[in-house]
Amino acid sequence: MFDIFNIKKQKLVVTDSSSTTTLESENEELNIGLDIDKTAQKSVENIVDKNVISDLGTLLTGPVRPILTLSVCSGTKGGNKSKLNKLDAHAKSNLHLICMVKWSAYQKTKETGSVYSQISSQHSLMVKNNRMYMKMLVDIVLFLSCQGIGFKGHDETKDSLNQDVVKEIIVKDIEDVEVFGIMCDEARCYKQEQMALCVRYVKNLDVVERFLGFIDCSKNQDAESLYQYILWYLKKCKLSSKPQIVAQSYDGANVMSGKFNGLQNKIKSQYPYAIYTHCMTHKMNLIVLDMCKYVKETRHVFNTLESLYIHFSHPSKNQKLIEIQTKLKIKYTSMIRLSDTRWNCRYRNIESVKASYKTIIQALEEEIENEDDRGVNEAIGILTNLKSGRFIVYLFILHKVLININIVANKFQEKTATLGESKNIIQGVMMTFKNSRTTEYFSKLWCEIEIFVKDNEISIQTPSEGCKRKRQEPHNLKHFDTTATTNYFRKNAFFPVFDTILINLEKRFSAESLQMATAVDQFIQLNFEESLFFVDHYKDLMNVSKEVLQSEIEVAKNCILQSTDKKNITLNHVKKVLTK
Repeated sequence: MFDIFNIKKQKLVVTDSSSTTTLESENEELNIGLDIDKTAQKSVENIVDKNVISDLGTLLTGPVRPILTLSVCSGTKGGNKSKLNKLDAHAKSNLHLICMVKWSAYQKTKETGSVYSQISSQHSLMVKNNRMYMKMLVDIVLFLSCQGIGFKGHDETKDSLNQDVVKEIIVKDIEDVEVFGIMCDEARCYKQEQMALCVRYVKNLDVVERFLGFIDCSKNQDAESLYQYILWYLKKCKLSSKPQIVAQSYDGANVMSGKFNGLQNKIKSQYPYAIYTHCMTHKMNLIVLDMCKYVKETRHVFNTLESLYIHFSHPSKNQKLIEIQTKLKIKYTSMIRLSDTRWNCRYRNIESVKASYKTIIQALEEEIENEDDRGVNEAIGILTNLKSGRFIVYLFILHKVLININIVANKFQEKTATLGESKNIIQGVMMTFKNSRTTEYFSKLWCEIEIFVKDNEISIQTPSEGCKRKRQEPHNLKHFDTTATTNYFRKNAFFPVFDTILINLEKRFSAESLQMATAVDQFIQLNFEESLFFVDHYKDLMNVSKEVLQSEIEVAKNCILQSTDKKNITLNHVKKVLTK
């Protein structure tokens, strides 16, 4: 066994026909040079090939170190200069190029971090958020436990010691910032008239919106009564002394928005800095209502959608519609009742009718064929309207209009929405409608309409001008593009709808009405001169010097521009500077 591992130093003599080479099998470095003669090199190769099979060596030699041989790369001397040498050939090989790409990627990971480190940072962020959520849940449990409040329900009776606990937290947050805004809207109940009161304030540079409570105003709903109700409720919540109301937002009713005798004017008499802003979402809804007043065909579409909702609100009919949708493998979409205060109801109903058009037609046709319901006449009327070519054209036009308005309405209803953001969104919507009011855009829309009517076997008729009788397309031109039909609906449907929307957008969102929104947006972007309207309105209330504020804005702006390459400054950039 000791002989195998060659404990004793032995000498190995290798004899060749030309010369004899003696190698000592000690564990020391082998100095191999390029000047090895051919005879010795040949002897070494013979040893490796014949005796050294592995690192263990042989029974006679014991473990030996592998013998390395160096071969000189052939150069251009003595060879064909047109051929590439081995190094150049290796540099252009696929294996070398792949290895270089991997090496370059490895070098980049030193700057950006490896995939593992990126996953780890994302995991750390997720753990941090989860811990924050758990901390909030634990704080809630501890608070409820200390107060003896149940997790389900609450006790706010007169004898309760925990009455208005949540309101106390809201009031404390408002007292810390000393300024807040109010929002009021009608909240009619079955037995009484109520007014919902919400507050908005800033906490840690984030916009917070909280519901404060319902105010019973069943006795009177005039401006003076509503004014007294609000003051009484704010006093009840201990918000009528130190905190100042700096903003107020209602709908456009005269009793709320009147300049002389409206609620907003009476609130401003008590709180002079409470600037009034008409609810942006309510304005967008009024634009749609105004469109329905001027373009009567749009009223016809919405009336048909309302009749369709009422017809299928019956459980048996609704179940039949669902069964047909399931059979045709169409995604189930429900309709909702049209309402002047539910902003997205019109868009949702149009989207639902477009997606489930075949199932609705089939359900109505089966109901008419069976004649087992007293509502057959109603089904016939709805079916006639739905299969009308004019209804389909206006349905597609209104879908293009409402899809943009729905985006704006959803954005306005976010709790973190601000005046500065609303101004940018409104201008973006105006630009979208202006760019879409073109013949090219209508041509694309008309192609979608033609595909839809062809799939559902609907014919589009063009009314003749100056005559009540409608002129129907010739049968031989049914599958061709008739210029008269296209021009008629472009001039009498598409352009009137888009023009009405644009005119009302410019009227209700004029530059004067968006003056404060523009100033707030410029203030967030740290543009002092463009935000003077906002600064001048609140400088006395906040006891701010314009010169000092201008200097602070310039310093903050330079700090942000040094830390980022973006020229457009956002609220997040300002938060980072102020929180450092």
